[in-house]
Amino acid sequence: MNMKRLWFILLISSVCGQIKESISVEELSWLTGSWEGPINGNILEETWLEPRAGTIIALVRMTNEVGTDFVEIIHIKELNGTLELHLKLFDNALSPTTPKAHKFELTKIDKDYISFKGISPGAHRTLSYSRPQKDVFYIRFQPHVGNAVEIKLTPK
Repeated sequence: MNMKRLWFILLISSVCGQIKESISVEELSWLTGSWEGPINGNILEETWLEPRAGTIIALVRMTNEVGTDFVEIIHIKELNGTLELHLKLFDNALSPTTPKAHKFELTKIDKDYISFKGISPGAHRTLSYSRPQKDVFYIRFQPHVGNAVEIKLTPK
């Protein structure tokens, strides 16, 4: 192989290796909508707003016959070509349950599926969302302590 061709192949390989496709929150528009479903005698409601300005946001509420158990805000943002999720829980008086939001890093994204790994102390080990059908929305997570949880939600 001649030297010019070798340098050309090395240059192309180097440039191609550096090109990384950025992930956009626009790819998560399938999350958008209001969902609800039962979990351990409670009702979980989750409302996702349309992606905008590099973020997608959800408001979550867990209720039962006594009242509201908790409120949660989920914030997924674009960061350095990938997505990062922050989750903050509040009690019924809207007092934060932890000093800082739990932080998660993206582990997989596919059509109608996204998963994260918890990286902050006390966060769920894993957290994923999927929408295998138009009217079915799944939340799955492996808590920091305890058994894996699957929650099936349907349109509100």
